[in-house]
Amino acid sequence: MSQASQTMMKGAAILTFAALFSKILSALYRVPFQNLAGDTGFYIYQQVYPFYGLFIALCTYAFPVMVSSILIERHEERERVLKVLTLFLTGVGLVWFGILYAGAGMIADFMGDPELASLIRLSAWPFLLLPVLSAGKGWFQSDGNMVPSAVAQVTEQTIRVVAIIGAAFVLTGAGASLYTVGEGAVIGSIAGVAAGALILILLLRKILFQSKERLTFKQGDISLLRVLLVRGTAIAMVSMLLVLYQLVDALNVYALLSGYTGDADQAKMLKGIYDRGQPIVQMGVVAATSLSLAIVPVIASDYERKRFSDVKQKASLAVKTGIVFGAAATVGLISIMKPLNQFLFQNEDGSGVLAVFAISVFLTSVIVTINAVLQGTGSYHTAAWTAAGSLLLKYLLNMLLVPLYGTMGAAVATVLALVAVASVLIVKVYKKIGLRLYRPFYISLGLGLIMMAAGVTLLLFLWTPDTRLSSGLASIIAAITGAYLFFMISWSSLFTINEHGQIPLGRKIDRLFGKGGRSS
Repeated sequence: MSQASQTMMKGAAILTFAALFSKILSALYRVPFQNLAGDTGFYIYQQVYPFYGLFIALCTYAFPVMVSSILIERHEERERVLKVLTLFLTGVGLVWFGILYAGAGMIADFMGDPELASLIRLSAWPFLLLPVLSAGKGWFQSDGNMVPSAVAQVTEQTIRVVAIIGAAFVLTGAGASLYTVGEGAVIGSIAGVAAGALILILLLRKILFQSKERLTFKQGDISLLRVLLVRGTAIAMVSMLLVLYQLVDALNVYALLSGYTGDADQAKMLKGIYDRGQPIVQMGVVAATSLSLAIVPVIASDYERKRFSDVKQKASLAVKTGIVFGAAATVGLISIMKPLNQFLFQNEDGSGVLAVFAISVFLTSVIVTINAVLQGTGSYHTAAWTAAGSLLLKYLLNMLLVPLYGTMGAAVATVLALVAVASVLIVKVYKKIGLRLYRPFYISLGLGLIMMAAGVTLLLFLWTPDTRLSSGLASIIAAITGAYLFFMISWSSLFTINEHGQIPLGRKIDRLFGKGGRSS
């Protein structure tokens, strides 16, 4: 492997680690927050969280990637182009700030809860820092230096989580209203974003403030804006799909639940219980895709070199890995949902709804993995347009199902919308590179999942935990038991001997459960 390739892989590993750390933190902090603020307090925060989630997706996955790509193409005038792009991004940030700040009252009314207006206004402020975070990360990534982006991302998430939990602890202890607790949580997010931006400003100060390159415009610069917005959004659309579904839920589920229950307070509590599924699903997706996505980066290199047989082999392995670990995580979560819910959130309320919602882990794992494969082969727009269309489908399904079935309807709507996206992408990846999986794979997978579910169900039938601590212990033991049964039964028949070595941790899993794997 060349020095440039080694540097690229090392940089990708650094960014991947930072992303995993941030996603894990982002999922875990919501558990103590819910424990402090209760289901209604959790509902309040989750109503405005999607705006922050959208911001993070734009300044982590969308714009930095495109800024980096443009700066590499325009290397000889990169300082000038950076300033032009920063100006464009400033305009984007101001537009988002204006929409959220000026439209906060209208958005809150549309959600059915006018008291959310102050939280939505607070959620607008991070967008003013979008140009610094996006342009700063993109600049360093164009040099192959991923450390500043990783440091800024980890710092932002760490300070944010500490500030949110600290604010919730202090404000609930002081007897503040739950909306005030929510405001404190949003301010904590702003503090984290500001810290990440400050790091990049300090690192970029020579370029931003001491560079002799003046801000000038040239013919064709306006095309950069189109590339930045269209391609950047296309790249990030699938990454922020679950966040966008949360936004759809925030817009209409509470209002629909108010009509379903006839009681606004009960509707808030039910929405908060439904929102428990978000951190559970997020952790499941992180666990399921961290291995499959690690295989993807080499696909783009093979595709550029026209090594199409290698592309198909690696794409097949990535998709198989996403399916296997996504399915195992989903069935495992469904099987232990009651004790897990009790352990994390203090009671078993809504376990049936959360079990249905957990199907999102499998579907999202498949979608994210196939999308990464398609991007590696130069296909960006199919996934983006499909994901965008699924937002309308999700909204309409909410309107249809929530008045009939409450939060179960919202969970089913999410699953059906994801099924639609996954179906389109499966067809697309088949047409693009001829990728398909065969019946023996699905038989082996199904057998392992059935035995895992049966083993865990029997264990929890024989051992019914009755306290929060015992529920946590039962969840852990059941999860380990289920994983052992699944891998012991199916691992060797799901992947070939050669594939075991290409999957991260594959050799270690093989030593524990394998019998050598299939030869081909």
